[in-house]
Amino acid sequence: MISLRTIFNTTRQQLPSLTGGAWGWVFTIVLLSCSPKTDDVFEDSPAQRQQKAMSEYTALLTAPEHGWAMDFYPSDMALGGIAYTARFTADEVELSTEMLIDNAKGDKVKYPAGKAVKSEYRIIASQGVMLTFDTYNPLIHYWSQPSGTQSEGLATDYEFSFVSASANEIVLRGRKYGHLVRLYPLQEDAASYINKVIQMRALLSEIPRKRAVVDGRSLPVTAMSSHFLYTDDAGTAQDVPYTYTAAGIRFYEPVTMAGVTEREMHFNSTSHDLFSPDQRVLLPLPTPLEQFCGTVRQWHFIYGNTDAKYDMCEELREIVKTFISRTSKENTENVDDIYIGLNKQSVEEDAQRMVIGWSTSTSMVGVWYELRYGVDMSVVDEANLLINITPLDGGLYSGNYPQVVPFMDFLRNNNPYRLEFDDIHNPKYVKAISQQNADRWFALKL
Repeated sequence: MISLRTIFNTTRQQLPSLTGGAWGWVFTIVLLSCSPKTDDVFEDSPAQRQQKAMSEYTALLTAPEHGWAMDFYPSDMALGGIAYTARFTADEVELSTEMLIDNAKGDKVKYPAGKAVKSEYRIIASQGVMLTFDTYNPLIHYWSQPSGTQSEGLATDYEFSFVSASANEIVLRGRKYGHLVRLYPLQEDAASYINKVIQMRALLSEIPRKRAVVDGRSLPVTAMSSHFLYTDDAGTAQDVPYTYTAAGIRFYEPVTMAGVTEREMHFNSTSHDLFSPDQRVLLPLPTPLEQFCGTVRQWHFIYGNTDAKYDMCEELREIVKTFISRTSKENTENVDDIYIGLNKQSVEEDAQRMVIGWSTSTSMVGVWYELRYGVDMSVVDEANLLINITPLDGGLYSGNYPQVVPFMDFLRNNNPYRLEFDDIHNPKYVKAISQQNADRWFALKL
């Protein structure tokens, strides 16, 4: 190999009249001429590479005969995932979804679950390659169209950059809000898939899961209202939303418990358990006690306008009577209901799903209010039907009712409670008796 020194000296002898500054240019030219051949990755211009990627993404999107199952996470993810389908042709996309879209603030039309709606889409070059639903489709623009004081609607994207793409999975990221959208090729027509998702949601949403069995080890979890709550291996509480699928549920991101990571769970139609494809994780059908602790209904305290109508111990009866009378006097409201169970408010109005709630009204102007404290109900001893009832933080406006604090203190301070059901498998009435003092108790009814 010829050395740079030899080249330099030879060149200097041939061009003796060059000044020192010119020598710098010669040296630079020599170095550039000795550079190896540029790597092939740079032979195409950026525009050519983008155009190639756009063509490849279009080919992938349009390839599946039945289109794609699309796991879509709108707004702030409080609703969890919503199942969509998307079937792409050269310039159109046909969308459908598992939920009723009541587009009262858009085109004033109600779109029933499973209704297919076509619109145009584009693959564009903008800060990378993007998929944009840029002509109006009520099924997806419902989440982003302006409404009242919400200039950006429910803060949901309709333009997405490609994160990864293959024939088995396409991952997109919202341009503005950053939520991931995942697409999986459908093995059946969209209408059939959506119908199965609707059935799966109905099956699973009625019975929340309270326990995971990981390689034989039992761990406390909560799978409810399209959210999976658990504690990871580092001891950090996690809340991972999920989407219902035709086979079961699919998590927004991988869930790792006891060293085992899973992305989806499948439903066993015989046992009603949920299991991971590798069989290492099981979300078993809850026991009657677990179902009570994770109820999707409301269990109501029993009281009335006479002492005889109070189905609770004397101490709690006086606490409740004081709460009712002070609410009437200080808030000028009537207490219509006190309950434990699923929040009557929607998830958009209050993210807390398990609550101790009370409803009040004021007859003067005909206004009703829903107030609540978050609550944790957990199984202490399955065999002996023991649970803990622990009030958590107050919800919206609960600070205006300090008179409810003694009620919450009573519930918290008398844990654990032994439950006596009228029917263990289909209960309508339950009596909760403190194991600290059997004279402290209360009854609940559906």
